[in-house]
Amino acid sequence: MKLTRFAVVLASIFALFTVEAFAQVGSVLGKLVDDQGNPIAGAECTIEKSGGGRKVKVKTKDNGSFVRAGLRVGTYSIRCEKDGYRPLPLQVPVAASGQGDLGEQVMFPLAAGELSESDHARATELLSGVTEAAESGDDAATLQNLMELHELMPESTEVVFNIASTHEKMGNTEKALEYYAQSAETPSLAYDSYLAIGDIRGKAREWAPAAEAMKKAMDIKAVDPVAMFNYAVYAQNAGDVDAATAAFEKTIEIDPNRALAYYQLGLISVGKAENDVALAHFDKFLTLAPDHPQAAAAQGVIDALNAAETNK
Repeated sequence: MKLTRFAVVLASIFALFTVEAFAQVGSVLGKLVDDQGNPIAGAECTIEKSGGGRKVKVKTKDNGSFVRAGLRVGTYSIRCEKDGYRPLPLQVPVAASGQGDLGEQVMFPLAAGELSESDHARATELLSGVTEAAESGDDAATLQNLMELHELMPESTEVVFNIASTHEKMGNTEKALEYYAQSAETPSLAYDSYLAIGDIRGKAREWAPAAEAMKKAMDIKAVDPVAMFNYAVYAQNAGDVDAATAAFEKTIEIDPNRALAYYQLGLISVGKAENDVALAHFDKFLTLAPDHPQAAAAQGVIDALNAAETNK
């Protein structure tokens, strides 16, 4: 008997349903909990047959459970994700008319400062933007990228320090001081942060706060003769002669050839009427730096002190 076109179509549909009805399928189920045993609702699990195939997604219910039926026999890779948690990769076999039961699985929360994969990718992009902008001298773009990075990584004081440095470079001194004060709270950045604060205050001739910041830096790491010398100058200008004297002497201890430290000690000694000490400091200064711009002034003081001694 010849089948009509309509009958052929019906036969084809029936054949398709027949094949599907006899296909070997099973299901996957499981439950997600946090590290305290609490159910995780709303996590998205992507299910894919190992070796490639169509991906299907399912979300966990309020009790943390999920189930996906109608999966062909085979081994499946599952990746469960939720904001605030580390991604959880799983694998389970599915047998015909059976269940791939994962049981209870723990998703661990992200640690403080730890980024999700998407945030990590964005942070990498922003870091690249910071580097490119900085190399091209575009301070505004550098700052913009850093501020976005700060939003992603609010606990990163390294980002905060670089924000401060960029503000300083742009002449935004108040903002620079604000962010340097924040980065100074991190021990590994405190020294450089206090140095920067001291230099900014010093350039503004704010001698007392400049000396205070530099003193904090020197208390952390008194090994840089330039930083120690600057602290001494700030303390001297702030009127703390004793602190300045000790700092200039420490500068010489770190670097015996730091000529200007002898010059400044000579001036302090003159002010204290300690003429013999002053002469020794100025002589040492001239020995180390005979061509220094202050050499003539130092020689003039020496001559005046010798003349005063002669006229006694």
